[in-house]
Amino acid sequence: MRAAAGGINRRYRCEKRYDSGVSYLEPTLPLLLALGVVGLVSAWRRSTKGHRPWLLTISIGGILLLSMNVAAWFFSLPLEMWYDADPFPPKSAEAIVILSGSVHPPSLNRPYTFAAQDTYERLQHGLWLFKHWNSLPILVCGGMLNEDEPYAATMRRVLESEGVPTEMIWIENRSKSTHENAVYGSKILRDHAIGRIALVVEANSMARAAASFRQEGIAVVPAAIRFTKIDGKLTDLVPNWRALALNGEALHEYIGIAWYGLRGWI
Repeated sequence: MRAAAGGINRRYRCEKRYDSGVSYLEPTLPLLLALGVVGLVSAWRRSTKGHRPWLLTISIGGILLLSMNVAAWFFSLPLEMWYDADPFPPKSAEAIVILSGSVHPPSLNRPYTFAAQDTYERLQHGLWLFKHWNSLPILVCGGMLNEDEPYAATMRRVLESEGVPTEMIWIENRSKSTHENAVYGSKILRDHAIGRIALVVEANSMARAAASFRQEGIAVVPAAIRFTKIDGKLTDLVPNWRALALNGEALHEYIGIAWYGLRGWI
């Protein structure tokens, strides 16, 4: 299958890049930070020994650092460096497992749920693996966070609409966390005599997710998506909202890994 899809690697590599499009809101962050830096310089000039604006300096400096692409890449690197950006998993597996991210709930004029961007990207990569790598059973994991249908049911509809046979889609619809994804998902896998999976999540989330499944006795072949990259240009130093979001994700994972370790979940 891999040979038949020769030349696809470059085309289908899933990386978390920063697109060149600029929204109307995008320039406001560097502008506001520039005004903050001007105010900070003025505060330092007016300050006296023993009354330096250290808190203001730390605040503005911290926001400036965390809003740079280069900082997002640096803080994500320890989470992502262990995984290959090649879309083909490095080893064989017996099933594909896709963990849910977010799902949009029904609204007044849209009486149905649909997969949010993070969940949709995971599903699309799982579909690509199913069609171009190996047509394995797909387990989707995600329970209910409210009275709406389980996330896994929404995910199953996407897979069915893309041509995956219903009988090849397994759903785990009880979990509300990555830990529960692994606990409940592993039971379903063992019921089907599955011991090795190709796991689909973002590269910066893979360490915690993979360790959670391994803790349940399931061997994991990483199928990571959305690697954090930089372009090696001056724009990597320009503050932007996306870098703040990526650094927020990295912080979430570091705290999650520490918490899961303390609880004995990984």
